[in-house]
Amino acid sequence: MNSFSRENIKLEESDIEFALQSLGFTKNDSKVLLALAKYKILSPADIAKFSDVDRARVYDSLNRLIEKGFIQKEPVKRGANYQVIPISRVFKTLRDNFKKKIDDTITIEKAIAELEIDKEEVEPRVWAINSRDKIRKKIKDLISTSQNRIYFIMTPDLLIKELGGHEWILKEIWSKKFSSDMEIVIAFKYFEELKEEIKKLLKISVKIHSIEGDNVIPFGLLIADYGFLLTTLDQVKEAPEYTSGLWLENGKQSQIIGYEHLFRHFISSETKEIKLTPVKVPYPV
Repeated sequence: MNSFSRENIKLEESDIEFALQSLGFTKNDSKVLLALAKYKILSPADIAKFSDVDRARVYDSLNRLIEKGFIQKEPVKRGANYQVIPISRVFKTLRDNFKKKIDDTITIEKAIAELEIDKEEVEPRVWAINSRDKIRKKIKDLISTSQNRIYFIMTPDLLIKELGGHEWILKEIWSKKFSSDMEIVIAFKYFEELKEEIKKLLKISVKIHSIEGDNVIPFGLLIADYGFLLTTLDQVKEAPEYTSGLWLENGKQSQIIGYEHLFRHFISSETKEIKLTPVKVPYPV
């Protein structure tokens, strides 16, 4: 598999827009900012043309970006153009803001801890979980709070169009990996509509395995740090349903090691890794 470092990743514009949204920009704001970054100085009409954002909404984005200090307006009464400040300053501001938020979380965490009356260690617990909505919410929670690793065997109901489509879950995975260097390994049944999403994930070094064969997947398993969510196949009608399972809260290594072995066994015996293939440049004749 090709390896990619933070230094040599080349993202498409659509990837950059998506990344900016994960940093807090609206979809339109990210498009407007990119247009100004490419062309340096533009009128609102040209911004609308190059960003593919409706002109009326361009002004909303310009006002938000000016308020953040990311772009500047010419000091004229009519027909003013707009330009972006140096991109290095934009991202320095973003990093400074995120650092302040991180510092604030530490302060607030300590303040809340001091309010605790009973500071006994929280014991690990296993909870029964049921219903599609509760399972999907717990998946999002486990992914968003994980810090070190995510191992995920995805059941088909998380990906098929009739039950909400694949975008939500693959976006969660993409955002988590893009903002961290954590280990992420996922497995699911491949189908053609996933091709472009798979390319995006491979570019940021998510390891992806295709589940082989025509058999119905009997279970789903998400391991996030020292918690896990195990879902089981309930019934097969028009499509397989996985609406019940177990969730481990505040787990310990000894409690989760068996599920790690289950994950590795499934990956090695039931899947094939999907890899990026380098583009072949023909030799000149």
